[in-house]
Amino acid sequence: MNLRLHVFFCQFIWLIAVLNGKSFQGVPGYGRNLIIKALPAIEDYQSNVYEVFMEPYLYAPRSVPGLQATVNLIADDGSGVGGELVFTQIVPNGPVTIEGNITGLTPGLHGLHVHQTGAIKDTCKDIGPHFIAYYGRHGGPRDHIRHVGDLGNIKAEEGATLNVKIVDHLISLAGPRSIVGRSLAISQGEDDYGRSSTEDSALTGTSGPAVACGIIGYLN
Repeated sequence: MNLRLHVFFCQFIWLIAVLNGKSFQGVPGYGRNLIIKALPAIEDYQSNVYEVFMEPYLYAPRSVPGLQATVNLIADDGSGVGGELVFTQIVPNGPVTIEGNITGLTPGLHGLHVHQTGAIKDTCKDIGPHFIAYYGRHGGPRDHIRHVGDLGNIKAEEGATLNVKIVDHLISLAGPRSIVGRSLAISQGEDDYGRSSTEDSALTGTSGPAVACGIIGYLN
């Protein structure tokens, strides 16, 4: 009952904002109303999340259509890994393209995940678990059951800059699956997509600690 009242209150606030036709100055959203709603944890369903809604779900014409976000990756514990990625979502609820460059990775496969929080200070230790949003075990990007933040593996070559281009159909830049304000992290090892029969595999894919991370924010 408390959750229903909370949702009703948020919808009421949104209605007032729309009727007033005002937007929050200085907040990315290209002039549209930006609503940030906090949802409490629900056991076996989701953890504490902040949902970002933009109303109406229309994108203003620009040189680059849709919404864009970016993340600047910083090295953790002197790993030397860094880079910048740009997220582009052309239509609401549509796929998100991830493009950019990463340097300093050791050769081989490394897990790429969106984590629950944007709590980054000097290290990647406080970014929380993978962004779940809905109840489910860890999986690969093409699995029907997976965490929203499970983006699979990226492969680095010896001494080369890694050019990333990924298209994911589950993450979003707005709505309940929004990754904006959360963290993107690169793992030390390969993600096994939850295929191993261990507890760690079901949670993280046994990909090890993060070697780099950054907070995802709107590009404009």
